[in-house]
Amino acid sequence: MKMNLKSMKLTETEAQQGTNEVSIHQCDTQKEQKITMLPSANSATAAGMTGDHIMNRSSSIKAKARVTSQSRFIHKLAIASLCLIFFLTGMPLSGVQAASSSSAMSSIDTLYDSITALERVLELQNVQIRALRQQNNASLKGVQERIRQLDTSRLATMQTALKQLENRHAPLLKRYADLGKRIADARKKKDDRHVQSLLLERNGIKTQVEAARAELKNKRIELAAARKASTVRKQQLRSLLQPVQTLKKQITSENKAITAAWKIRTSARKGYHAAVRQGNAVTALAHLTVVYKQLGQVQTSRQKILNWEQQITKTIQTVASRPDLTNG
Repeated sequence: MKMNLKSMKLTETEAQQGTNEVSIHQCDTQKEQKITMLPSANSATAAGMTGDHIMNRSSSIKAKARVTSQSRFIHKLAIASLCLIFFLTGMPLSGVQAASSSSAMSSIDTLYDSITALERVLELQNVQIRALRQQNNASLKGVQERIRQLDTSRLATMQTALKQLENRHAPLLKRYADLGKRIADARKKKDDRHVQSLLLERNGIKTQVEAARAELKNKRIELAAARKASTVRKQQLRSLLQPVQTLKKQITSENKAITAAWKIRTSARKGYHAAVRQGNAVTALAHLTVVYKQLGQVQTSRQKILNWEQQITKTIQTVASRPDLTNG
């Protein structure tokens, strides 16, 4: 009986082995058939594609290759690094963690594109602000110089005329003053005869002296009034430029906000790269989100500055076109 049982077991084993060999043989036969069919399928596909299809496909591939930028390549490399770190470290992840990491990497890809586009906008804003600021500074300096020179020529002419008048009347006024001193000395000496002689000479030119003094007085009053009026005009024009200084203070304050946002952005950027090196996609996404938020704040601040610079331009142009400055 024992021999029979052993024989039965051996027979069953041989039967199973024979079955397995048949299965293996069938699988090999199927593979050979698939392999045999592949060339004909590829040939049919190649035959079905026309020359135009092939050219169009080649052109499309080249166009896509040109569009890919260096920053995009670096970002893809970072995503690949995350995946590679997961693979090499054999990091054990639960189903929820794996889904979270996969979602984070997908979000990083989209967010990185948004950051790249936003950085281009910031570069454009920076160029516009710099150009407008240089223009405004040059225009403001020119208008301020025109205000400073306002009435300078006219006042100089009036000053010259007064000086000439003083020189012309100087001998007469000096003679009249000298006669007064001599009369005083004669009176001290009680020389009445000499006093009367000097009084006669002085009284003879008194009318001329009074006229000269009046003329000089009027010229001085006229010059003083012109100077005062010019000062008032300059003050009025400078007051019209006061909003420029107010806007410049606002720009300075907003630049401080930009500096603060940029520091946060730089720190978050470093955190993002550190998270990529550690293979932590969720943390990398969190840091990249901070980067995007701070860049958005910088964009808002720079747009404010650009608007203020445009207001400065309008203010300067308004003052520069005033008739009292143009005709001054």
